[in-house]
Amino acid sequence: MNRKLVTVALLVAFQNSWAMTLNEAIDTALKKSPLILIEKEKINQSIEEKRVKKAKNLGSINVVGSYTTYNIPRTLAPIVPPISPDIVTSKDIGTLGLKYDVMLFNGFSDLRSIEIAELSKKISKTDFALSKEQLIYNIKSIYFKILTLKKERVSALSYQKALETLQSKVEQEYELGKKAKLDLLKVASELEIAKYNSLNIDNSIKILKAKLASLIGIEKIDSVEDIYDEERVSDSVDPKNSLIYKKALLDTQKSKKGIAKAKALYYPKVAFNAYYGDNFASGEQEELWQAGVSINIPLYDFGNRDAQFQKAKIAHMISEHKLKKSYLKLKSDIVDAKERIATATAKIEALKKQLEFLTKIEETEKIKYQNGVSDVYDLLLAISKKRKAESDLIGATYDLTMQRAYLNYITVGEK
Repeated sequence: MNRKLVTVALLVAFQNSWAMTLNEAIDTALKKSPLILIEKEKINQSIEEKRVKKAKNLGSINVVGSYTTYNIPRTLAPIVPPISPDIVTSKDIGTLGLKYDVMLFNGFSDLRSIEIAELSKKISKTDFALSKEQLIYNIKSIYFKILTLKKERVSALSYQKALETLQSKVEQEYELGKKAKLDLLKVASELEIAKYNSLNIDNSIKILKAKLASLIGIEKIDSVEDIYDEERVSDSVDPKNSLIYKKALLDTQKSKKGIAKAKALYYPKVAFNAYYGDNFASGEQEELWQAGVSINIPLYDFGNRDAQFQKAKIAHMISEHKLKKSYLKLKSDIVDAKERIATATAKIEALKKQLEFLTKIEETEKIKYQNGVSDVYDLLLAISKKRKAESDLIGATYDLTMQRAYLNYITVGEK
């Protein structure tokens, strides 16, 4: 019985100790995130839109029928020579047959529509790839922030423990009459703030876990696993290779096709239609069929075609301006990210050296206070400065990681 209890306890402990890795978080999000599922459906939607445009070029076959009552008798079929005296007439005539209609020529409008649909499909795929990369970046942002706060918590608890140890020593010396009560109050005051900070960090971690779970598309996350590999910067930082630039370029190509489609309004339209069926009346039936070609030549439409054409040209100019804007912004963002990476790297090195100095200062202030050479305020200040340096170093490391991740996000190309 005891062995079973031990086994169950070990299993529970194992389950509770499981932590989600960054790769697991990303893989889960790519399968379950509503954002990704929406973008996938948009790709399917664009594929179906292209099918619609292709099918439209082939025309349509329809079953057509009617039943009409006239005020005077009509012939069941058109009268053609030689005229027979026993022509069937009736006031009530029904028709049933098949009709085929297809546009033979409309200024290549349908072909342009297919090309536009193909570009729309490519844009949807690019949007999907961008959404994936944006989701990955957002997951990294929250994930790394949780890890940063976990390190902050370790540092905060260490600071709290140091204050508790100091408080214990000051209490002992206060009882012996070696230290003033004011020293005890100063330490107690700092300790309360330290406890609050630790609690605040714990609450922040819980909030971020909830946000990460929502972003991934799951109910909750118990814990996240530490990462020991640094975020590596992509070798390719050419703005024109990025997905962001590619999407803007596809939008420009699509708007250019829109101009070509608008030109189709100036061409004549040629259509073909055919019919095969029967007319019914008074118990009689007459077979009929016909086929023909029609043409529609536009002459004047009070400026409608010109307005449509100018509208398409303006849309293309706007897309070209957006393409240039996208390129310039990417260049600026790349420079900005690189400089921030360099700044964060330099800051980390400076903070590491500062932390070494502050550690020695803290040790010196402890000795001075124990020997009664300095005030407790000097010791608390030394401990506090070291704690702040630790916090700043953790924050700077997070900033460096996220700037690298952001640079990778804005420069990512097709995979």
